[in-house]
Amino acid sequence: MQVLQAASRFAPGGRRMIAAAEGGNPLAALLREVNETILGRSLQFEADGKASLTMDVAGRRILRVTDANGVEGAESCLGVKVLSEANRDDLAGLLVAFAGGKTALSVLAKPPERGGEGMSVGLPVALLADVLGVDLNQTAEDDRAKAEAAPPPVERLGFLSTIVAEMGEGLLAWLVQAGTADPQSGGLDEMVQHLQGFLDDEYEALAKQLDQVALSPDDPVCTVLGTSLLEGHSILCVRAEGEVLLGVVAGDAAGTVLRAWNAARK
Repeated sequence: MQVLQAASRFAPGGRRMIAAAEGGNPLAALLREVNETILGRSLQFEADGKASLTMDVAGRRILRVTDANGVEGAESCLGVKVLSEANRDDLAGLLVAFAGGKTALSVLAKPPERGGEGMSVGLPVALLADVLGVDLNQTAEDDRAKAEAAPPPVERLGFLSTIVAEMGEGLLAWLVQAGTADPQSGGLDEMVQHLQGFLDDEYEALAKQLDQVALSPDDPVCTVLGTSLLEGHSILCVRAEGEVLLGVVAGDAAGTVLRAWNAARK
């Protein structure tokens, strides 16, 4: 079992460190922690010693979210007595908002905060892992090796590379299409697949919308669409230098779009 085999590091208060801020994958670490929990437990996750998320977990399922501090978008899950597949997108969005960036993550396990009702239901962590593109069978060492081996992001994208770099953790996934060349992408695999499907199906309509916004056909143009892949997130569309960028913007990162746009225009 991956979590039990890993060397443990502890933080004050008996908390166990499960992901480092650099070279780690806190979202994957959180899901793997749930995947290793068979008996009923209350898992309190803490990000950078600031934001926290507490969930009742049993049988590799998330039963309910019992507390959230410093995390946007938790309301839709906090009021649910027992989570089900109907809550999948809400919970996936909450987990991404909490642990989708570069953050040190720790966990404290305690007895469940509520009784044992619903222990046979809840939301399977394997389902969330599929949605979020996380391999539950990998380890923290695998994550670090993958991060070290990854090529520098968006080296060839020019104008759009600045947008991606300035957005940073606020861009959960991105896809760049340049003519007939193979697209470049980054971020959560499941979201990238949704972006590719959106581009394949809606490119003509998107191009017309960008034409209406642009001052001239050759000018860079940027817009944020109201539709979302996960509730609370939006889709960033940028066209520049013959290339199109689509990105999933985290719900609390909309303000970074203007900053990234201005940086790219300099």
